[in-house]
Parts: sequence; C-alpha cells; structure tokens
Amino acid sequence: MVLVALILLYAALVTPAAIETLSRGQGGADSPDSAFSSPFADRRDMAAAHADGDQAFGAESNPTGSPVGGGEGYRERVATPDPEEDIIVATTDELLSALSSAKDGDVIHIDEMARIDLTDTPGGATIPGGVTLAGNRGGRSTTGSAVYPFEVEEPDEYFFWVRASAPGEKSSPVWVSIDGEGTWRWDLETGSDWHWNDGGAHYLSGGRHNLTLHWREDGLKVDEILITGDADYLPDAAGQTGEVQARMEAESGEISSLMKANPDAAASGGAYLSLTDDPDGEEYPLSPGGTIFQGAEVSGGPVALIAGGEYVRITGIRLEGPDMTTRRIRHPGLGIYSAYRNLEVDNCEILGWSGAAIGIAGTGGSDMKTGGYIHHNDIHHCQMKGLGYGVVVSGGAVSLIEANYFDYCRHAIAGSGVAGDGYEARYNICGPNWVSTSPHNFDMHGITSDSGTIAGDTIRIHHNTFMATGPMNAFPVAIRGVPRDGAYINHNWFYYDLAPPVRQTGGEGNVFVTDNLIGQNGELSASGPIEYY
Repeated sequence: MVLVALILLYAALVTPAAIETLSRGQGGADSPDSAFSSPFADRRDMAAAHADGDQAFGAESNPTGSPVGGGEGYRERVATPDPEEDIIVATTDELLSALSSAKDGDVIHIDEMARIDLTDTPGGATIPGGVTLAGNRGGRSTTGSAVYPFEVEEPDEYFFWVRASAPGEKSSPVWVSIDGEGTWRWDLETGSDWHWNDGGAHYLSGGRHNLTLHWREDGLKVDEILITGDADYLPDAAGQTGEVQARMEAESGEISSLMKANPDAAASGGAYLSLTDDPDGEEYPLSPGGTIFQGAEVSGGPVALIAGGEYVRITGIRLEGPDMTTRRIRHPGLGIYSAYRNLEVDNCEILGWSGAAIGIAGTGGSDMKTGGYIHHNDIHHCQMKGLGYGVVVSGGAVSLIEANYFDYCRHAIAGSGVAGDGYEARYNICGPNWVSTSPHNFDMHGITSDSGTIAGDTIRIHHNTFMATGPMNAFPVAIRGVPRDGAYINHNWFYYDLAPPVRQTGGEGNVFVTDNLIGQNGELSASGPIEYY
C-alpha cells in the first residue's frame, strides 16, 4: 500500500518543470556539517529597521521560543529516558522489536550513539499511531573517547574483553567502533569492583586497526582492554595459555579533552581512565540525536519511517538517506511518509533523501497543523533532478511548516497541485545553496483540467527568509497554476533580486504578494512583484 502511494506521489511530482533550466550545477558536500547556527544574526537590526507598527519581516521574527532549525536551545525535547523504566534502542533489531509491540502513548528513545541501519528494510519501519520516536538532538551529553591502535596478523574472529568498574546502571554501557565503521553498545556488568567484561566476537581483517571506546556517563572506569583469537580465553582465570593479540592499558590511548587518567594502585598499570569531573571550562559536546539511516540505493520505493496511524511524533533524531547529489537515480528515497493526520516531525536533521525528506498524502479537510506539523528541523541535501524535496504534500494534503532550515534542496516545499493540497510556511530559512535543476524554494505544481490549471487550494507563505541570490532560476516561489482559494505571500525577506521573487504559470490570479522585503538590503515592496510566464 505504501509503495503504491509513493508511486502516485512521485508520478504527480516528477513532471518536467515548466521553467527553463538556466543552471546545471551539481553541488552537494561529501560530508555535510551537522552543526547549525543562525546564518542571519547580523541581519536582525536591518529587519527591525523595516518594522512598521506591528509588522515584522522574515524568519528573524520567529516567535516560537526555539531556534530556527532546532538543535541547541530547542525547548520541546522529550525528557531524558530512565534506563530502568523507558524503552531505549540502539540497534536495528531493537528498534523493529520495540515498534512491533509499541502502543498508543509509548515513547521509543533512540540512544544518541546509535547508528540504526534500515538498508535491509526498504519497505520502511512503521511507527504505530500515538507512538513517539525520540532522540536528544541538541542536548549536552557527557561524551568522551579514547582511541587504541592495535594489529592482528590473520583475518579471523577475535574476542574482546575490557576490565572496568561500572558502579551504577547509568554508567554500564560503553560504545565501541573499529576503524570508524559502525558503533555497537557494550553493556558492562555493574559493580564498583574491578572485573572483566566479555565483548563478544568480531571479525577483523589482518593488519592494523583502531579501536575507539566512547564514554557517555560519568562514573565508568576502564583499566585495560584485551583482544584474543582464543574463544576459551578467560582473562581473570589462572594458568591461561591462549594467545593474546593485543593488551592495552586504558590510559595509554589517544584520549579526548574530556577524559583523564586517574592513579589507582588496584588498576593493572597503576591508573584507570574516566571522564573528568572538571572539563576545564569546555562545554560537553552537542548530541546529534542518534542516527537512523539507509545505505546503498535499494529497489522499489525505499522509505525509512512510516506513520502507521494518527498522532505519530518523530523528534530529535538524525535521519540520513543514501544520496546527497543532484544526479538522477532509479529508486529515489523518502525519509518519512504519512497518510495520517496529526503527524509531528520536529528537531530532526534530515538529509540525503533524493525523493523527499518528508512526504504527506491525503491529510486535508482540516486545519494546516492537523494535516501535518513539520517544525524546527534542519533539512538539507535532498536535491535529485526532477524530485528533491524537503517537504511535499500530495493527494489533497495540508501541512504547517514552521521554523525549519532548508538548504541544498531542489524545492524546500512542494505540492502536487491537486484539489485539497495546501500548506502554510512560516518562520523558515532557505539557505543560500540551490544548485539542482529549477531549484525554486517554495513550489506548488499545477494540475490541468477542463476549467484550466489549478495549483492546490490555499498556500500561505509568510515571515520566511530566502537567502539565495542566484542563479536566475533559484527564485523563491513558483505557483504553477491558479490556486482554488489563493496563495498569500507576505512579510518575507527575499535576498533574490535578479527577477521578481514570485512567478506564476498556467494562468493568472489568486496569487497575492504584499509587504515583502526584496534584496540583501531589504527594500520594502508593498505590492508584488509577480512575473507571469
């Protein structure tokens, strides 16, 4: 059913753009920077200077109480989970298991160190109605790390051990990665005494490797790491004869600034490693929120997360797709899909989805927010030629899209244009980078009928900042027909001044452009301009 819906969604939106392509840049960063800070702080005084009475312009007027794009300072994060009471997942199997048994009102927490791979789940993971999927993006986490180089001669399975003291439930996990590929959780036996913990078997190629241990909670103490090819080797048993490939004192690693070596006569080398009690004025790092991703391109209509009912919330996670370029691919991906009302997606970083970051279908007939509430997200690198949307409504869907940061998308927001489609976009920032084909920022497609070309029902675009100044075809708004109610475009700031910032095709009328700032210097335009073509 979801696959059919995706096919229809893409069929409605993949029609060639009516606007001539003037630029064919490829764009896209190999490793997008996940950090987010306001790109227009120096423009606030200029915006304030244009205020007239109660008027305000652009996303600088954001009244939500949380920063545009979410992250640090976001006020609506889900409470920190209690390991003894709450559902916390860190692997694909744990997530799918938790979703299969989740009930209305449940919260499934994504551990901040998780990298959950949905590549082998191309049909998507379904979130039942009333369930929240939550990470802690933008929160401060007490994370430290240490890196240990080691070498094994032969490719084989090797067994990992660590001597540690984990005095409380919160300090029991340590996170492990080898050569930076994947991360797994190592649950340590709790207790204040020193004891060896079995980390299981892991296949290694012959040669040099780097083992990284990640701390997240204070209280955990690590003394020694041991790697052996002998499945029967027990580090604390007398008379062991098995071969040890590597034995490393914890304090010998390359440690991060938040770690320290502590003298202790009971430790094997006279010291152990732990998080420092005093970070020397440094702030603990921001959490990315835990990652859910799909890797290589998969067949069918790949989708990561599906709302399985009303009142699904996805908050505080990093949702990563397989393709950040503008190239056309055979099976474009979709990050989140919902055909139910009252979906909420907030405080997420969503990137790499060649089809769309978020697709909403058939939720109209009610107010915008009920149709879908997409707010305080950082959405970028969704820019495939012909598709490449941040948020797309189709099949008579509506949505309130608020205080998001969009960049490197083909369209930040789009609609299929059928009767019932619409959206309200407010307090969003569209960044400066729009490099795909016909990369206008906000869009509503047109649908041709006997009575002419319609472009949805109601579109409200106000108090947004559009930072792109070019190329010519990166104009801010395109309405590709005549909305059945109207497109109301006001109190925005368009840096673009190469041509009118709003264009309409497929007819003229029901597009109302009033009281906007145009150009980087913010010239007030009380009415228009609109270009018809």
